[in-house]
Amino acid sequence: MRNFLFKSAVLFLGVFFLNGCDEHAQKPAESSLTVDASATPEFSQSRRQLLVRGVYSDLFLNPQQASNIEQAAFLRDLFEGLVIYDTKGNIVPAVAENWQTQDNKTWLFRLRETAKWSNGESVTAQQFVASWQALAKSNSPLKDYLAYMNLLNAEKVLKQELPPEALGIVAENDRTLRFTLDKPTPYLPQMLAHSSLLPQYLKPHEGIVTNGAYQVSGQQGERIHLEQNPHYWAKEKVSFKNVDYQKITSTQEVSALDIVWQPQQYVEQTQYFPQLCTYFYVFNFNMPQLAQSSVRKALAMLTSPRRLLPENPSRFYLTDNFLPQSMQTVESRWEQTPVEQLLSQGQISEKAPLKLTLSYDQSELQNQLVQGLIRMWSQSDMIRIIGEGMSKSQLLENIAKGNFHIARSGWCADYNEPSAFLSLFYSHSPDNKSGYRNEEVDRLFEQSLKVIPSPERTALYSRIEQILQEENVVLPLYQSRVPVYLHPTLNGYDSANPTEVIYSKDLFRRIE
Repeated sequence: MRNFLFKSAVLFLGVFFLNGCDEHAQKPAESSLTVDASATPEFSQSRRQLLVRGVYSDLFLNPQQASNIEQAAFLRDLFEGLVIYDTKGNIVPAVAENWQTQDNKTWLFRLRETAKWSNGESVTAQQFVASWQALAKSNSPLKDYLAYMNLLNAEKVLKQELPPEALGIVAENDRTLRFTLDKPTPYLPQMLAHSSLLPQYLKPHEGIVTNGAYQVSGQQGERIHLEQNPHYWAKEKVSFKNVDYQKITSTQEVSALDIVWQPQQYVEQTQYFPQLCTYFYVFNFNMPQLAQSSVRKALAMLTSPRRLLPENPSRFYLTDNFLPQSMQTVESRWEQTPVEQLLSQGQISEKAPLKLTLSYDQSELQNQLVQGLIRMWSQSDMIRIIGEGMSKSQLLENIAKGNFHIARSGWCADYNEPSAFLSLFYSHSPDNKSGYRNEEVDRLFEQSLKVIPSPERTALYSRIEQILQEENVVLPLYQSRVPVYLHPTLNGYDSANPTEVIYSKDLFRRIE
């Protein structure tokens, strides 16, 4: 899970496009991985067999170091983990053909016999173990994901109090992985699609060896050529024989390409995909007046997201529900209660008004939102509100210390499952920064961690969602969508997929 205020800055080991024209491109920590351009084949196949993906950033071969969508897409074309997403964003088997658990703490994953590296060698459980241990020893901030997965001993390993070999991942044999977690985690399979967990072929002297649908065939200038991996276990389902990654500039026209994430130039065929992100204002429950649901409800009733944000249905989904649209199961229910009546329940009056400070990170959009909220809430003579702008880092620090009344916040999940969001309101969660405590929410969340059928878990999530909405635990405003240019001839994707993952192997070109 990642807070919206941070984007990881990482130094990378294997890098393509090192000599590109992007002045802001990151430099490698060590010597770069290069491809012999003289070995690049001439491409004479029809456009139907070639997919061209435009990218604005340099690309890296180490999964520990992906810091944006473009880099993750490149890695996912070359490497494949235990699980992958289908076109709708659901988890499906990949290198692991099946998995099982009795208690949600000990998991066995069985690797498929047909999983091969591009040199024909079998993908083994030991290679996953070595790759994750290498991640734990690295300087990458992505290594924290091992602890977030609840992998046994991960926190001590990351603090170097234990060796990487103490991680709760063991190869019982070439095809069986055993995970041991420090707490029940029924959604572990959903978490395993993270790009940092992709396996590596840890024999650098043998060149670039991959286990995904594609392998590197060459590089010409700022274009990397990929070709189908002949040993990929599902190669018969791969349509495009070749995939090119073309580095482009922010002023370059993209319509001649097939896929560009977040195109810098407007193009009519741009589509907008939902994200596993939600943006809201968080209340400080340690402030007695804000701890009262009637006061939070009054503020929510005075708030109209549609009057705060410009009408832009492509980029923003305005909502009063905390969960991303793809996860929502509870419909909003509006109860018309006089705001003054609600505020008076909190011992608030014109003579003893509610005095609040809105903390936010300064930007054009956030300034607009705060000024709009101040205007809306100031409609009541029982409220006095001021804005307090600051840097993102200062805002995050203040929230962590509880030094705020109401603060702009947001949350983006690293896996596609409601627990990634609902855990924010579990009283024992380190991510619960608001001080919210609710015994029923805690009980329901703990029950969801037990070994129960998926429909029962969904019902528990729905009840938690309902409680959060009834109590106005946060003030949701909007959910963003990410623009993606997709050539009109492409098929094999679902525009409702919220994972920000489109594998090249799933795409095919329509025959006119």
